[in-house]
Order: sequence, then C-alpha cells, then structure tokens
Amino acid sequence: MHFFYSCKRQFLLPFTLRQLLLTMKLTVVFILLAFLGASATGFSQKVTIYGKSIPLEKVFAAIELQTGYAFFYNNVDIGKAPVITVSLKDVDLEKALDKTLKDQQLEYTILGKTIFIRASNKSRLSLAAIPAVDRAINVQGVVVDAATGKPLVGVTVQVKGSTAGTTTDVDGKFTLSVPDKAVLVVSCLGYSKREINVNDGAALTIGLEATNTGLNQVVVVGYGTEKKKDLTGAIASIKAEDLTKTASNSFTASLAGKVPGVFITQTGGAPGAASSVRIRGIGTTGGNQPLYVVDGFPINGGGMSVPGSSSQVDGMSIINPNDIASVEVLKDAAAAAIYGSRAANGVILVTTKRGKDGLVDVNFNAYTGFTQLWRKPGFMNAQEFATMANELYTNSGLTPNPEWANPASFGKGTDMIDEIFRNAPLQNYDLSFSGGTQKLKARLSLGYTDQDGTMIETSYKRYTGRATVDLKASNKLTFGGSLAFAATQSKGQNTDAMQGGIFNLAQQFFPTLNRDSAFFGPGGFYTKDGDNPILKAASIDNQLKNFRIYGNAFGEYEIIKGLKFRTSIGIDANNNRTTSWEGKAERGFYIHPRATLSERYDQGLTQLIENILSYSKTFGHHSIAAVVGQTAQSTKNGWISAGGNGFQNESLKVISGSDVSLRTANGTDSYSTLASYLGRINYSFEGKYLVSASLRRDGSSNFGPNNKWGNFPAVSAGWRLSEESFMKSFSHIISDLKVRGSWGQLGNDAIPAFGYLSTIRSGANADNYVLGTGGQNIIIGSTMIRPGNPDLKWETTEQTDIGIDASFFNEKLYLTADYFIKNTKDMLISLPVSIEAGFQNAPTVNGGSVKNSGLELLLGYRDDIGDFHFDVSANVATLKNVVTSLGVGQPIVGPSLAGTSMNMTYTKAGQPIGYYRGYVVEGVYQEDGDVNKVFQPNAIAGDFRYRDVNGDNVLTDEDKVIIGKPWPDFTYGVNLNFSYKGFDCNLMLQGVSGNQIYRANKVSNFPMKYFNGNGIVNGVKEVLNHWTPGSGINNQPGLKYIDANGNYANPSSFFVEDGNYMRVRNFVLGYNLPAGIIHKTSTSILKSVRLYVSAQNLFTFTRYSGFDPEVGSTDPLNSGIDTGVFPQPRTFMAGINVGF
Repeated sequence: MHFFYSCKRQFLLPFTLRQLLLTMKLTVVFILLAFLGASATGFSQKVTIYGKSIPLEKVFAAIELQTGYAFFYNNVDIGKAPVITVSLKDVDLEKALDKTLKDQQLEYTILGKTIFIRASNKSRLSLAAIPAVDRAINVQGVVVDAATGKPLVGVTVQVKGSTAGTTTDVDGKFTLSVPDKAVLVVSCLGYSKREINVNDGAALTIGLEATNTGLNQVVVVGYGTEKKKDLTGAIASIKAEDLTKTASNSFTASLAGKVPGVFITQTGGAPGAASSVRIRGIGTTGGNQPLYVVDGFPINGGGMSVPGSSSQVDGMSIINPNDIASVEVLKDAAAAAIYGSRAANGVILVTTKRGKDGLVDVNFNAYTGFTQLWRKPGFMNAQEFATMANELYTNSGLTPNPEWANPASFGKGTDMIDEIFRNAPLQNYDLSFSGGTQKLKARLSLGYTDQDGTMIETSYKRYTGRATVDLKASNKLTFGGSLAFAATQSKGQNTDAMQGGIFNLAQQFFPTLNRDSAFFGPGGFYTKDGDNPILKAASIDNQLKNFRIYGNAFGEYEIIKGLKFRTSIGIDANNNRTTSWEGKAERGFYIHPRATLSERYDQGLTQLIENILSYSKTFGHHSIAAVVGQTAQSTKNGWISAGGNGFQNESLKVISGSDVSLRTANGTDSYSTLASYLGRINYSFEGKYLVSASLRRDGSSNFGPNNKWGNFPAVSAGWRLSEESFMKSFSHIISDLKVRGSWGQLGNDAIPAFGYLSTIRSGANADNYVLGTGGQNIIIGSTMIRPGNPDLKWETTEQTDIGIDASFFNEKLYLTADYFIKNTKDMLISLPVSIEAGFQNAPTVNGGSVKNSGLELLLGYRDDIGDFHFDVSANVATLKNVVTSLGVGQPIVGPSLAGTSMNMTYTKAGQPIGYYRGYVVEGVYQEDGDVNKVFQPNAIAGDFRYRDVNGDNVLTDEDKVIIGKPWPDFTYGVNLNFSYKGFDCNLMLQGVSGNQIYRANKVSNFPMKYFNGNGIVNGVKEVLNHWTPGSGINNQPGLKYIDANGNYANPSSFFVEDGNYMRVRNFVLGYNLPAGIIHKTSTSILKSVRLYVSAQNLFTFTRYSGFDPEVGSTDPLNSGIDTGVFPQPRTFMAGINVGF
C-alpha cells in the first residue's frame, strides 16, 4: 500500500519542504495582493487589467478588488452587454471606466465610494438630477439583539445587489451612503439575516434574531456540521472567545476545566510545556492521547522532548489560539467512530478562522507580563543543613566534619532557590487580516511568542503564520485552501531529583556571584566540593528547534441541489533539531572531563487524500443527511543522530570539532500507510425523532495480512420530548428536552510502523563479531531486538453512552448529562520476557481489557439584567478505571525510578492502570525493643514499621498492596462570565479529587546524603521534623547514613500523598473603549479597542507538600510520579486588542 510518496533524505530542508515554502510565499503574496485590492481606504486608485473576451461583470470585480469602490447596477443591463478585450496598466479609475464602457450602451456615475452603472439612454446627470432610484442618501442606524436589545458589534450592513457596505462599531451603530430606495442586507454570524428597505432620512433600529446560539448553534462534526439540537452523540463545543480569554499560547491548556470528562494536566511548568489530555479515562497502557483534526486534516499532536531536560514541548503549539474559530471534542463512539482506528481516545476537532465578505478587517492583539513561582520549594538553609548533617553522622557512628562544629556561624547562607528561579518576562503579538468579496475571501495571520521560564536558562519562542483562501468560482464550484507554519525554539533544564536536577543541588553554602569552580566559604568536603547549580545551568545548553508546515486544499462541486462532491489533499511536514551540549567542568565533586555534544535530526512527512460525497434533503416532515467517502494517508518518519566529545576548542560546538575516535552515529526510518472507507447517515422526523449510523473501515500497514483491516460501526438515536404535543403546555418552562443514546466501536493502532514484523539491528558494536588473533577483523553482525507477532490485531474500544440535553426558561438554564461505559479489549501491550530470551525489547501482543465508566454533568445559567450580562456554569465528571483482564497472566510492572530498583506502578486485573504498589507504613519504631527482628531483621529504632499483610511474619513482595492511584475520582471546573457595558470579567476554577501523587523526589531530598553521583543534594525543610529518640514522631524516620531497613529504597505509603487540588486557573478583566472615545482620538480606520489584564494559576489550594500537585505525564504507567516536577508558574499579563 504505497501511494503519492516523495521525500528525499535531507534533514535541514527537504525538497518537499522547499516546495511548501515556495507555495506558502506565493500564497501569502496573492493574499496580500487581494487585501491591497479589497481595502477601501488608503490605497491607490490605479487600475491594471489585461484580458480577452471578458464579461463586464468580471471586469467590475477586478476594479473592486484594486480600488475598493463598489459597483451598483442592474443585472439585466450587464447581462446584455457583450464581452470585451481590455488592456489597462496603471490608469486612473475614471479612465479605466471610460475604456471599459466604450462602445457599450452603458454609462456610470461615481458617488462617494460607489460606482452606479445604468443604461446609456439616460444622459449623464448631476447628483441633483439623479432620479430617486439612483440618488445617494446617508443612512444611519443601530443593530441590536432582538431578544436583549444589546448592540451588536461587527454586523455587516450591505447594499443588496452590490458590494457596497460597512460594519457596525462597538455601539452597534453604522453610517452608509446608499441609493434612494435601496435594500440593506444585514447579517451577522449567529443571527438571522434581514433585508431592510431604506427610507430617505430615516434613522434605523434593526433587531436580529439569534440563530447560531443555543439549540441552533452549528457544531462541527466529523466530515460535516450539525445543529446542536440535532446531535445524538456526546460532543462539547468551545468557541473562539472562550479560548482567547485565557491569553495562553497553548489552546490545549486553555481547555482545562471547560469540558466535563476531559482531564488535562501540564507535563511541567516550563514555557511551552506539553499537555496530557485524557478523554473519558485511560483505555490502554500505550498511547492515550486523542486524535487532533485541524480543518479536516488529522495531525500528530504528540509532545516533543527537549534533550537532557525534564521538559516536553506541546506538539499542538503549532496552532496559534487566535487563529481558532471553534474546538469540538468528540467524546463518545457515535461522534468519533467516523475516524475509526485512531478515535479510541476521543477526537478534538479544530476549526480555524477564514476570510469573510467585506472590507479588510485588521486585528492586532498584544500582551506582556511575567511569570513567577506560585510556591517556593522549601529547602534547608546553611545552618539547618549543617545541623542535620552533624546529626546524620553522629547517628551513624561517624565523625562529623569539623567545619560544621558551629552550624550557627553559617547563618542562612545563600538562598539558591531565589538564584535558580526568577520572575520571567513574556510577550506575545498577533496580527491578522481578513476580507474579500462574495466570490473571493482570504485571511492572513502572523504570531510571535517569547517567554522565559521561571527557572534560569529556560525559554520558549514561537513564530506562527497562517493563510487561507476561499474562491467561489461559480454557483456550483468552490475552491479553498490553507497553509500554515510554526517555528519553535525551546531551551530546557533537568529538574529530575533522581538525575541531578539543578534545584535539588541547591546547597545554601555556596555564594553565586562567583560563577567559576572556586567557591567562597570555609572549605571542606561539603561546603567547597559540591556542584554549583548556577554554573551547571549556564554550562549546559539543551535545545529543541522545530519547524513545521502543514496545509490542505480542496475543491467542491454541487452536482445537483443537495448533492456535493469534495476532494482534498493535505500535507504535514515536520522537522526537528535537538542539541545537547555540556562544557568541560571540574566543579568540586562534579567532574565532567570532556565537553560533549549530541545532536539529532527528525523528519516527518504525512500526506493525505480524501474524496467525500455528501447529500442532504428535507421533504415534508423528513430530513436526511448522508456522507460517504474514501481517504488514503501515508506517513514517513526518520531520524539521524550523532554525538562527540573531547573538544579541543569549546567555542566550536559542532560534531566535527570533537575527537574522531569518540564520535557516534545512529539513525532509522519508518513508513506507514492507512487506507479508509467511511459512511454516515442521519435521519430526522419532524425534528424530534433522530437516528444516526456510521461505519468506517480502516486498513493499516502496522498489522499483518490476517488482521490488516478493521471495521468500526456506530449507531445513535435521540428523542426531543419538548417537541411532542403533550409537552407544549410546559413550553414556557422547558425550552428543550432531549434524551439520546449511542453505541459504537473505535480502534487504536498506536504501535510502531509494521509492528507485526521482527526488528533487526545491524552495525552496533554489541552486534559485531571480532575475529582474528588480535581482534583485527570485525564482521558486521545483526541482532533481533524485538520479535514480531504476525497475529497482532486492532485494539478495540466499545462505548455505550446515555445522555440528556435540556434547557429551561427560554434557554437561560441549561443542562447536559452523560453516563458512559467504555470497554477496551485486545489491549496492545509489551509482553514481559526473561533476559534469557535474548531480546532487547518485548514483543507487542493483544493481552488484556480495561473498563472505564463515569458520569458527566454540565449545569449553567445565563441572563441579562439591564446592561449586566452573566453566564455561570459548572461541570463535574466522575471516572472509575479498572483492568478487567490481563491476558499475559502477570502484572505489568512500570518503569523503575532512575538510579534505583524501585518500581512504583503496577497494572493487574481488578485494579486501575498504573496504580501505586508498595508496603504500608504503620509508623516508626520508637524503641529498639519494639522492633520485630523476624519480620524486619535490619530495622532499628527510628525505622519504618511495615504492615505484615499476609500474616506470615516475613517481609516479602507479597506484603506489597495498592497504596494509591494517579487517576482522580472526579474532576471539575467552574466558569464565571460577567459583562457590564464596556467591562467584561472571566473567572475559571479547575480541580481534581480522589487521586494520589507518588512523591518520588523524597528518595533524593530526604536522606541527607549523596545520591547517584550527582553531587550534594540538599534536604527539604520537612527533614527537620524527623524522628529522634523520645520525640514520638511517627511519620518520618530518623537520620542515618546507612539505610539498612530500606526506608527510602522500598516503595511504600510514605511516598504517597493526597493529590487533590483546586486552582484559580484564569482571571481576566477587560474594558472595551466606547465608540465616542475611539472616534475622538483616532481616525475612522480604528474600529474597536479592548484593554485587559489577566492572571493564570492565581491561587492553588492543595494539601500536597511537594512543589506542585499538577503532575502530568503522557505515559499511563508513569503518571503521578513526582521526581521533581517543574512547578507551574503564576502568570500576570496586561494586553490590548485593536480592530481596524
């Protein structure tokens, strides 16, 4: 299955990418030309037109684009006019009109910015002599919401039959010069279009009825749109204004707390950090991230790792939130099954903004601010550390270091946390242009983000651009396309306490002004020979540079009324470059004898072709909508890496500058394809009985010939009780009441390309054969590193959903509730194998099933009281996750903690995925005589007392039990929106409850000794409250150098803490300047001005004692493990949004 693939092995700028860049440049040029032509102010009135046998209508359209003047004419007159041949270059408007109308039975009059064309049997008239039908008059008016009376901003007011028009200002007012007795067409997204007859001199008040809100809201679904009232699946829709209120550079992070059943955590507090997104729980031990579809094109939204650091960059940062028109979350099988094999974890549809009719709208948004720690990690000061170190040595029978004889002499020392963390600046700028005619619409946007991290030597930069074009070639034929790019650059630092994270080395003895290897201080092992975290951060350069370009183009033809054929192509080219540099260093204990550099280049290319046939028709009480189609996708990924050390000149940071004998290289390629057929049919009777069915058939190259194809069906139904005659007497109370249900199957093919085949490695040193007396002959060998599995098949998720949608009191009170059961079978897992098998990696098998179930509830109320508008809502979701079977017959053991043999997570039948397993700590032995020497032979007073679970008086693995889980029992969010006249305010709370965090950094930060050869690790202040003889402390062991009892080496309940938290996730206060002020202080080109201030993570309420309770991970077997998470920052911003 190989199709339309072309990609050369060029990592810096492949041929395909160069083509895309050229296409993007040309697209941007054409769009800018269109903008220049479409603008009605500030542009030259010169006209250039060439062509043979051109209809007059097309000539007029070209003049409109180039000058901004609008034409007003009778279609009958123009239709009779013969085609013309025209050759005009940089001529004045009037000269262009004279030449165009030469030998035509037509004449023109220019009034303001409108050109009137009429039959030439009327003599050219002065303005005073123009008949009433053609006389220009000034019309003033205001457009308001018909229900609330509130003025509507940005409403298009256009003269019918022409492109002459304007838009309303922030007070809903407009002024327009129109012909007498003209008809105005008034339109606005979300409202019914109205036509108004103009009366000479009369001021107009025009009320528009809302249509695209509430029940009539149009919701994007897979391969189409539906009205909210007709939905039979579980779909949540978030509009642009709800996303941009957060002023975030990540739209996935902006979704947190907004959608019930969608659990979003940040993987760290580094700028640009990736989000972990879980929709309705964890269904597998492998990939659990949802499928992202942008403007109909599925893209890879996975995070990108910054080398040598604890950071992952958000893969969806390629999308500027200000470019988004709406986001739909497809939660159940009925909604998501149309995407088949990639929809098991849910689908997130992103629809971006496109151009619109009318003059060019320019929007500029800018904000700046800073981030800071919301909680300062509490490490011991110099005096406290020296005191604890003396006690540690004394308790262990060792002689304390003489320099610690008087700990008070050290005082507090240098607060390294204040040196490592900072108030970090951020800035963001967005600029967009949107406009066009009824036939040609375009939009261009540019964005720039620059943010430093709260930790030194961390930063994030992003450049984005997006261009869209829509062309209505005829009444039946439409073309369109979009092209976008994103360039990001991230710099990270390691925060892992188990692997030398810099703030874990924050010894308060060391001053920081001296940034070389010599430290001020009294000398000695601890106070002189430890590593300097400030210097370490400065000497390490971990960077990720990503450039991604993606886009699609489509053509759509209406064959007959209601029947349309659409074909589209899409491409996503992704290029990564990661570098990790560390210079030569001898900083006391820490010695890095040679400078090292590692580099890696990743290239990915995805290509997609889709052919879709859609049909919709309403006849009598029946409505039907159907979609059938075919898609084909190919994905090519490859990477190459190189490393070197032994640099003679550290200013030459390239691999060729390293010692030739100390260089390494590696690389690989992978290729996969997916072919699909899909169909869906929706039926409605009288708008109250709703039925939908869909089927997708996918074929994936990841599976063997016997299981290459999978079928994914879904059915759903809905009943709008509020439309029944017996409910009409309650219509003043019940605006809408619908019950719905759905069932369907979804798939998951998240395994390596051609995963059913064995993987063989060649050329590695461990695989080669050394022959000859002196080993002079080296024969390249090969090793099977992963055995294949020809019987590998799809992982299938079956989901049942029952839901209610209701609204009351004219849709002021609204409610959505869902209960779901989600069963995953044939789970794709790595089968544990013994070392004797000879494989480096375990084979992938279908082995296990998982059940997720829960209740989701959204309740809100909105109303207007005079000029005061409010919309308050709350959502909550429960979740129960349990492994119902594990075909491999043994638990899946999670990864061990770095530098230890401690496995913290297990997965087995009857328990949640990735639960924490360990000993139960019942307290601390207070006296030596209390110790059960049979059960814990190495324990002494001050050690943990473990529970004998099975009662055999022997401490074994059988005494380990479930001690916690990373998955919350329920998640919730509260959204409060208020506005009064020009002011608006948004407050959002988000939280979780019922989960636990495994605070693994206690292993490093509590024992008060060296760990893993990374230097002296400071202790946290909690160590001050340790057990001492006679203290009665029962929750923390005593200090000793040799931990024979394994207090910190054994997984136990000591490390598990309550992970509940509630965050004030976002607060925004804005003010829209009144139109009167804008017009007094600016020219008429300025349309709107909004000023705002914003704060994120303003307050966090939690009992968790670690650095941050939001411990996210994309790995379900390593979730909730805090090894030293980069704390989430508190952010303060001020911004301005200007419309032109």
